[in-house]
Amino acid sequence: MIGILLNIIGITIVVLSLFFISRTLQHERELYEEIKLLYADIKDYSSSMENTLNDFYELVEVNLDRIESLNKDNNTVNAFGKTADAKKESIDNIFVEGDEESLDSREELNRNIMRLKEVGLSNEEIAKKVNKGIREVEIIIKMWGHKAIK
Repeated sequence: MIGILLNIIGITIVVLSLFFISRTLQHERELYEEIKLLYADIKDYSSSMENTLNDFYELVEVNLDRIESLNKDNNTVNAFGKTADAKKESIDNIFVEGDEESLDSREELNRNIMRLKEVGLSNEEIAKKVNKGIREVEIIIKMWGHKAIK
């Protein structure tokens, strides 16, 4: 009788083991399918990123070619024998030579603004005294605020 009981218990344990094994296998198959889907999504994303990068590189190359062609056009010599760069330099020189304030007077203006600020005047009052705009005075104060006044 004990033998039959042990056989029944053994068969029950084997059946339960087979049930749990099949259940585990089913769960693993579901995980495997999910991993395959994730892998496919990653692969699609990778290919789309690669295409995007290729398009970006092509766009950069096209823009570089345009810039180079524009530079070649700008460096051509005009009828007077000057290049476009020389023309730009001469225009810059005109603006530098035509500047009303010299570098020394600008530094003196900056020092005066900082002295007036130390006295305790507001930015509006300083702007009126030095005959400059309020924003210009504010910018000078921010830029020169950390420097020591001589």
